[in-house]
Amino acid sequence: MLELLRKVTHNRMPSLLSTVKTFYRSDRCNAHRAAISRIKRSKYIRHYHVTLLQPDGTTVPIRAVEPLNLIQMPFNLDALTDEERRHLEMKRHKTEKLTKKRETVKFDADEYIDLWRKSSKNR
Repeated sequence: MLELLRKVTHNRMPSLLSTVKTFYRSDRCNAHRAAISRIKRSKYIRHYHVTLLQPDGTTVPIRAVEPLNLIQMPFNLDALTDEERRHLEMKRHKTEKLTKKRETVKFDADEYIDLWRKSSKNR
């Protein structure tokens, strides 16, 4: 059976090659094709190495247009347990804003009048 297939493909090969040469269509011109692969260049133009931190704690190195050190994905608060939610609320406790008291400054210009008064020696 295998030999029969080899003979058939061997006999049809010249006809297949001739049709391919006459009706050549490049797959590169198709806009609906995509390939996922790594970037072969170590320095890609206008892309920076960025670490993506996912909600489960895993990190993935990606390339981004903006030069950021770390991009943290938001996590779903509904998926957390009550204990984890309370722990997060404790971490995010509100700090009190300190109000500065305004001190009144007592400035007497007569004490410094001799600094900007023209002396008779300079005339």
